[in-house]
This record gives sequence, C-alpha cells and structure tokens, in this order.
Amino acid sequence: MAEVRRLRSGEPREVAGYRLVGVLGDGGQGSVYLGEDPERGQVAVKVLHPRLVTDRRAVRRFLAEAQTAEKVAGQGTARIIETGMLEDRPYLISEFVDGPSLQQYVAGNGPLAGPKLMELAFATARSLAAIHDAQIVHRDFKPNNVLMGPDGPRVIDFGVARTPESVTTATSSVVGTPGYMAPEQISAEPVSPASDMFAWAATMGYAATGSSLFGGDSIPAVMHRILTAEPDLSGIEEPLRSVLTSCLSKVPAHRPGAQEVLRKLSRRPGEIRPVARRRRRLAVTGVAVLVVLGAAIGLTVRGGGVTQGETNLAQVVAEPEATVFGEPGDEFATLAVGAMGQVSVVAAANETSGRIELWNPASGEVVDQVPMGAGGVGALAFTKVATRPAVVWSAADGAVRVWRPGLGKTVTKIDACRTKATSMAVVPAQLGPAAYVACADGRMQAWDLATGKQASLWRVARSLSDVAWSGMGTNVFALTGTGVLQRLDPWNEQVRPSTIEAGGEPFGVEAGDGLAAVGVKGIGVKLYDQSGTRERCRVELPGSIAARSAPVGAFALAKGLLVTGVDMVTVWDTRTCARIRNLTFDGGQATAMAIGQVNGRRSVVVARPNAGMAVWELTGR
Repeated sequence: MAEVRRLRSGEPREVAGYRLVGVLGDGGQGSVYLGEDPERGQVAVKVLHPRLVTDRRAVRRFLAEAQTAEKVAGQGTARIIETGMLEDRPYLISEFVDGPSLQQYVAGNGPLAGPKLMELAFATARSLAAIHDAQIVHRDFKPNNVLMGPDGPRVIDFGVARTPESVTTATSSVVGTPGYMAPEQISAEPVSPASDMFAWAATMGYAATGSSLFGGDSIPAVMHRILTAEPDLSGIEEPLRSVLTSCLSKVPAHRPGAQEVLRKLSRRPGEIRPVARRRRRLAVTGVAVLVVLGAAIGLTVRGGGVTQGETNLAQVVAEPEATVFGEPGDEFATLAVGAMGQVSVVAAANETSGRIELWNPASGEVVDQVPMGAGGVGALAFTKVATRPAVVWSAADGAVRVWRPGLGKTVTKIDACRTKATSMAVVPAQLGPAAYVACADGRMQAWDLATGKQASLWRVARSLSDVAWSGMGTNVFALTGTGVLQRLDPWNEQVRPSTIEAGGEPFGVEAGDGLAAVGVKGIGVKLYDQSGTRERCRVELPGSIAARSAPVGAFALAKGLLVTGVDMVTVWDTRTCARIRNLTFDGGQATAMAIGQVNGRRSVVVARPNAGMAVWELTGR
C-alpha cells in the first residue's frame, strides 16, 4: 500500500471535486495528494508549491508534465486525467497507483532478486523504451519515481522531462537526483536517452543491493564517485550484471539503448529464471484453443525419482464450499479473471448467449456484456490498454477483438489471421500490451493492442494449435499440430527457435515458473524445464479418458501449482510433482479454467457444462 501522511494546516482539502484525504509525497515542484470521489474512485493530485507560483519557468515546466505524460500513457506510466488551476496554482490529476515507491519497498522488504528483480528490470526498461520512442528524456529516473503497483511497476514524475533537442541546449543548470545522475548531468553537458539508461542501471542496482551504488554520504562525494569510480556489481546475477555494467559506462555513446537492453535480457533463456506471470488466467477448451494461463487434464502423476501420492501441503488449497455462480443452462467455453476498478470479475465466453460476459462472483450477476462476434472464441484474456481494463479474445474468423468495458460497448477488431486464429497469448500490460496470435496456417504474429498494428511475424510450422507467454519477456512458446514445442525470442523474430519434442497429439501449452506444460491426448500433461528439453514429470489421464477421441477438461499453471480439471479439480505441486488435493464439484467435466485474483485472493474458477461456474480459493505459497 502507498504511504499517506495527514494533511497539514494550510494544505488544500478539495481539488476539481476530489476530496483530498492525505499526502502521498512532497517534491521539488509540488505535493502529491490522494484524492477520492464516490463515483470516480481514487486519484493522485499534484499541486504546485505556493512559493513557485510567481516563477514562470516552474509553472511552464509543471504544465508541460501533463503533455509529456500523455505521450506515453499506457506504457508503464500513470495516466493523466485532468489539469487545471487551484486559484493561482496549477494542478494535474493522474491515475492513482496503489503501491509504495521502489525506494520505500526496498527499505521495508529488502533487496529484490530472481524473478521479482527481472520483472522490475523488464517493466521499467520497457517504459523507458516507450518514453524514448516518444522523443522524451525523463532526466530524473530514480527509485522514488518507480511505483510498485499491484499490476506492475509504473514510472512517474515527468516534471523535468524534455525532448532530446531541448535538453542538449539546456546546459546552464544541473537537473536530477545525486546517486542516480549520469556523469554528463553532473558536468552540465548535453543530456540524452543514454542519461536515462545510466539512471536506470543505478536504480536497478539499488533494487538488487538495497543501497545506492555510489554511496549515500555527502553529495560532492557521491558525484565524485559517479564521475570516477566503478560500482561493485559482483552480487548481482547474470545477465543483469553485464547489462548494468554497460549502462553505467562513463561514456554515453557506449551505453545500450532501452530496446537493446530488452533484447539482451531476453536472449539468454538458459541464464534467466523466467519471471512468474502476473496473476491472470486465460482458459481453454477443445483441441485447438488455449490461452495465457493454460488448460489440462489428469489424475495420477509420475516422474523419475519423484515421490508419488498425496503430499503434506494441504494448506496450499483451502477446501471450503465453492462459490457457485452463472446460469445452469449456459455453456461457458473460455474464462479469464480480472478486475473492474476494485471489483473482481470473471470474463466468460458464453456460447449459449453468443456474448462475452463479465460476472461478479460475489453477487453472481452479469455486470456488463458485448456480442462475441463471428466464430467461436478460442482464447480470452484480461489486460490493460492505455491504463484501462480491456478484454481481448481470438476467434475462428481469424480476428482478435478488444473491448474496453469502462468506455462503453465498442469492440475493436484486428484482422490477425487469414485463416482461423487457433490461440492467443497476451503479454503483461506494462510490456505492451501485445497479443501473440497463432494462426491455423502456421504463422504466429505479435499485435499491438493499443494501435492495432502488427509488430512481429514468425512462420513456425504448417499448423499451430496453441501459443503461451512464459513471463516478463523471456520466452514465447508455440505448439505445433505434430507435438513440437518451439521456444521463440519475443523481441526478435530472426532468432532461430529451439524445440522440445513433446510427441503424440498435443492439445495445449502453458508456461510459467520456469516450466512449460504440454497437454498430450492419451497421456495427460507433461512438464518440461524451460531452459532445456528435460521432462520433469507428467500428470496422466485415467484410462477411460485417454481412450476418448478428443481431449477434455482444462489445466492451469501458476506460482508453483498445476491445477487440472476433469470430473474433479485436482491441485498438484510443480516442485515435487505430487498431488496436493482434490476439489470435488457437481456438473460433469470441466470445460474451462482460469486462475487469478478474486476478492484479493488467488483463486481458481472452473466452468462446468450446464452447471455454471465455481470458485475455490488457493492459499499458501
């Protein structure tokens, strides 16, 4: 949660109809307040300091911040909502990110490592790439200007940002924060996007070590070290250490750009622990369709040297009565879990009504709906487009559709495939957002959901049945109709893919936690390590189901758990490949499954034929 201090005497109590309830922070330009409105929700309200109202330069800089931030809205930054004047003081109102700054987070929780550190590095580098693509230099990237939001890190405070042309001529003053300033900023020399990359590396160094790379004593001493000393990065794991080293070069021309940093961090899958995907689940049903957080089947497990049977981890899954909602006569083909404001919702493709419906599990009611369009829905996902919630789905007509519920009933159609779109994987919103779409003719494409433009294209095979995103920028997995799993570089379509021979007749792939899970008809779910081709273990289908002509059920892989659904929901421990517990339900075999946050707790949602949907809470880990 973000830290909020009480209002002091003389501070405003209301701005633009928002009641100010506390102070989120104070800076050189102004104070940032937490504003509330019963209908419009919470916002961050920044108001210029009273002492600066007569400083025309300060006022112009303050007003320019809104224009700068709007240029990169939706790219891991806080969205600007409104600007105006409070008597003689300008203000700007932006999206409220409910989370501490990186500075506060590390101070309270200690340094980041492994997946969390990689997630932060990818998300913030992606934001800087968007900022630089918009011809903007941030000039004050530091731990206090990175907010650890519930849906990922956000870069804030564009109060001193400039275009490259303007900053290269503004050499009369030093702008920035000691400890995170590039050498050229200290020397009052021309500033460029390379200056931001130095600050980014110093900030990531702080996140990884818990202290400033250049010390925290006197400002002159810190600046001297930035100009002359090499920081100690020995405790930071590769490949991040090498990337930070290059970004901390004293010579701006020797530093990589943000796009190059993203490529360097994603091209060594064997050296990177894939970052756990955000709590978001997209569902699957049938032979040809599956989404971001998988589908599957199985009741028994085996693996070389693996302990079989029940484990003592029953505390991982609460066994309450399932929360049941939905109309019994409806057939829900695919599911995804997300939120509208503070309300948890389940998006469901209702084949009976022909609509994409948003259900509130708590009330059991449909809160919004739109027609799903031509063709059956193959994959369904929640994401954000320009900071607003969005529902995305692919269909048999080859199109990908984007619906932003808070903005009405308009559905944007992207003609992604010339033939059937067999599957889709949506990357985390702060990295795009983008959708990787698998086409029946063997092509896989990346599409920018904000602009509707194609970003990349792979010609993978004669036929593709599924695609999955492994995490924050490390791998994209494409599953062919012949049982070959191809691992692709999400940032460069020219890089040769590596392969895993899953064999058999595959029906779905899921990725996360350093694993790739492949559903194979007649066998079940095979778990592979993403860094190689070693099969860790498998969850097998019972004989009666294995003999059937088409796969049934669903599976999901997230944060150490594999959840499968056939005649019951079964939860497995991916570390030991042992069963944790069975969750029984009425209504026949599962047709779709989703994992995500429901009322603040990680939960699994299951659709049953002619029996609506059921929710179980997953606790532990």
